Amino acid sequence: MSDRVSRPPQLPSRIADLVAAGIAEGRWKPGERLPAEQALADAYGVSRNVVREAISRLRADGLVQSRQGVGAFVIRKQGTGVLRFDAEALQDGATFRNLFELRAILEIQTAGLAAERRTENDVAAITDAFRNMQREVEGDPGGVDADLAFHRAVARAAANEQIARVISFLSDQVRETIMATRTRPGSSVSEVIAVTIAEHGAIHAAILAGDPAAARNAMATHIRNAASRLGFTLAV
Repeated sequence: MSDRVSRPPQLPSRIADLVAAGIAEGRWKPGERLPAEQALADAYGVSRNVVREAISRLRADGLVQSRQGVGAFVIRKQGTGVLRFDAEALQDGATFRNLFELRAILEIQTAGLAAERRTENDVAAITDAFRNMQREVEGDPGGVDADLAFHRAVARAAANEQIARVISFLSDQVRETIMATRTRPGSSVSEVIAVTIAEHGAIHAAILAGDPAAARNAMATHIRNAASRLGFTLAV
């Protein structure tokens, strides 16, 4: 079983707060790269997975920007408020329901737009993320990253910069819901992964076919089923 199941759920938030404090104190200035994940893990006595989630939360808060193959860079000074979801609040069922309702409002219509507007590059990005999901094995955190990459690619395919920005922010919060659906007590992780991949496959096929109605229906089914796996009903 992975460490994300057994560790205290607030640990990534604590590490994110420590790094954010370092940024506020000027330890890492705008434009500077944060230490590598392993260096931060060693410094704070946690796993790299915890650090990775902490960086995701800092990215969602607008404090850092990740550059593929390079690392995370500080992108702004603290001082202004940012939209965020409290990590501890995400342990509450009502907050999960609210987050799923927000996902439904945004992502169902976005899937339809993606089917209408996708380019060849968009199709390639969505397909690549889906294939990475298909290669997922139980307990591999990379599968969660591929899932998030899929949703971001669909958002970009909608050809609406504002939608893409909001869903990019939301995807870091969605990480919590993905992990929760896969680690819920009494559920089989391998079965959940298989069903989730099938749901994304339907979204993928509809977008590739250029069928907006089918894409919206497939995304609605995915979000509704994901909510059901957490134990509540979502009317979408």
